[in-house]
This record gives sequence, C-alpha cells and structure tokens, in this order.
Amino acid sequence: MVREIAVFEVQEGQGEAFIEAYNGVSHVLNEAKGSHGATLHRGIENPSSFTLFVEWDSVDAHTALTQEPAFKDFGDAIGPYLAGKPEVRHVEAVS
Repeated sequence: MVREIAVFEVQEGQGEAFIEAYNGVSHVLNEAKGSHGATLHRGIENPSSFTLFVEWDSVDAHTALTQEPAFKDFGDAIGPYLAGKPEVRHVEAVS
C-alpha cells in the first residue's frame, strides 16, 4: 500500500470555494482503480493550506489515473483556486 500526500496552497479567501470544488470531483480519486480512498485536510495554523491523502495499491495505480480524462476534470475543477503548483509525494509504511 502506498500513500500519496499532496499539499495545496489555496489563494487567500478561496478555501471554502476550493473545498466545494474538491467535493464535486473527489469521486475521481475515490473511485479510481487501485484507490482505497482519499481524504482532504485543512491546516489549523494556515487555513489556506490543504493536505490530501490518497491510499493506492501502488504508485503505478496513481500514475495510471493521471492519464485518464477524469483526472484532467479533477485538475480543472480545483486549479482555479490554487496559489501555486501542489507538492506531491508518495510514501509507504516501514514500521
């Protein structure tokens, strides 16, 4: 099992709109082949910062989604609210 961690910095004052846009397309992540679900978290100290966690069978499963038209729809929905490019990485449990 692999966990994707994506950190999104959202434009000031656009947090609620970002959440609404994400909720409208979150099914893309939750229903993707190899996905075990996604959760979006909002920063406490910095409410314009959001962290997305997605559980995947593998990095290849995540990469396969990025080649699907639905992934473009996902990006198009949340993109207008972002203050920059998200930081994305993959991790796996070791202990």
